Amino acid sequence: MKYLFNSIRFFWLFSMLSGLHGMSAFAQAVVPPNFSMERIGHLSYAPLSLAGCWHFVDSDGGEWALVGTSAGLSIVDLSNPTLPVERFSVPGLANNWRELRTWSGFAYIGSEADSSGITIVNLNALPDYITWKVWRGDGMYENQVRRSHTVQTKDGYLYVFGGGNVTNGCIIAELFDDPWNPVIVGRYTDNYVHDGFIRNDTLWTSEIYKGWFGVVDISDKSNPQLLTTHPTPTAFNHNSELSPDSRTLFTTDEKPNAPLAAFDVSDLENITLLDTYSPGRKPSGEVHNVRVKGNFLVNPSYKGQLTIVDATRPDNLIETAWDSLGNSLVWDADPYLPSGLLFATAKTEGLFIYNGNALYHPAAWLEGQVTDAVTGLPLSNAFVEVINTVNRDQSDAEGVYKTGAATAGSYSVQANREGYHTAVLPGITLVAGQVTVLNIPLQPEVVSTQIIDKESEIQVNPTVFSSFLQVNLPPDSRFLSQDTRILLHNAKGLQVAGNEVSGSSTLLQNLEYLPAGVYYLTLWKGNSHSETFKVVKQ
Repeated sequence: MKYLFNSIRFFWLFSMLSGLHGMSAFAQAVVPPNFSMERIGHLSYAPLSLAGCWHFVDSDGGEWALVGTSAGLSIVDLSNPTLPVERFSVPGLANNWRELRTWSGFAYIGSEADSSGITIVNLNALPDYITWKVWRGDGMYENQVRRSHTVQTKDGYLYVFGGGNVTNGCIIAELFDDPWNPVIVGRYTDNYVHDGFIRNDTLWTSEIYKGWFGVVDISDKSNPQLLTTHPTPTAFNHNSELSPDSRTLFTTDEKPNAPLAAFDVSDLENITLLDTYSPGRKPSGEVHNVRVKGNFLVNPSYKGQLTIVDATRPDNLIETAWDSLGNSLVWDADPYLPSGLLFATAKTEGLFIYNGNALYHPAAWLEGQVTDAVTGLPLSNAFVEVINTVNRDQSDAEGVYKTGAATAGSYSVQANREGYHTAVLPGITLVAGQVTVLNIPLQPEVVSTQIIDKESEIQVNPTVFSSFLQVNLPPDSRFLSQDTRILLHNAKGLQVAGNEVSGSSTLLQNLEYLPAGVYYLTLWKGNSHSETFKVVKQ
């Protein structure tokens, strides 16, 4: 009953203290638009739904959008991108999943529909005509490639992921001798593969149900070897793509609120998470497929979003453009046409065309360290926001934060941490393509626990503690008694440490395991005397 009584009294004290000091609330940002995404064309497919897309350039330089629909393949003429026109269609079994890639003038289209196989379309006679057929395997695998989740092509090979009877991992088929008649030469069978990315002799697998990406050596296509795996932030890796220098892997997880992640993969024995990103307007709408274009990421996302992120600094990803295509999933996007056109598929709203030359603008970065203004020590878990943008970051164990803005300009920057006064720094100039360094000292809400009228009987040090707290009791202190207990509670009222008074100086030790934040140190002498002090864990 004593502990219950003390806890009730503690909560009353905590409420009073909270009412006096308050928890600093993060300001609501008024978010202006980022650089506009110049939408120049649209093609509706209602009542069909859309899935994956890819680009094609014919022998005359004509540009085409290849669009996976719920009824098959749509081949769209982009010679006038403001008025895209479907010139050809290839039927397929009804299915909401349809993905495609091209190689040497041929398109390869896969679907989750059973018995859909891989539709091969000869595009070499465009703009005049096309021919097509369905391939379901060859040799010992004849008629066994019944379906797929995604496909990729690279360096004369077709990669089929989630391919049913042959393997739910990855089927590798040779194309360079005869793209019309693929020949299966190898399989990766360790785990189900949702999607893959190929560069040189390495296959980066999205092993969604295992919760990781895999790194597979495919130098011998007949015998792929898994080198390593690494978990993604919410353990549901949907797709991945590499940066141009192959040092950074960008991953998506298909779960609400799941972030896109950037991993340093330059050393496969020490894969490191660099940064995460979620769409700024609707962060619960996760990125569906990340597409890398130079130093930028094009991000078709849930909740109707299409965003662009400057990934020049992969440890500080900054959203620089955003558009809403409606309410349905923006399934895919393709930014790779020579003209710079970008097109994207919204599942129910159709095909959208953008002027790509107006889409890619460098971010303006803001980086620095948050410290305790009294001790000079770094502060973790501080939120730093560039006000009136969607960008903010949380400082790490060394107090380092990294954020920025989509456009250059003069901004106010706000820093906020529990136990500290909020700092608002106006007139911070951010420059496009450059890093502005801003170190931010925060003043503790309590810079000393010494209460003048209590110093004669209680002294607590240090106020901003790390691994210990020391309580000193002068000889005439009413708490200098073996009946006195020292209790430390967190902000939720839970006791996290305690000790009995042992003479004039008592230590609470081994506190380094506690998370940073505000705590309350209370001295209890039976039910007759108590005093509570607010302290801050570094």
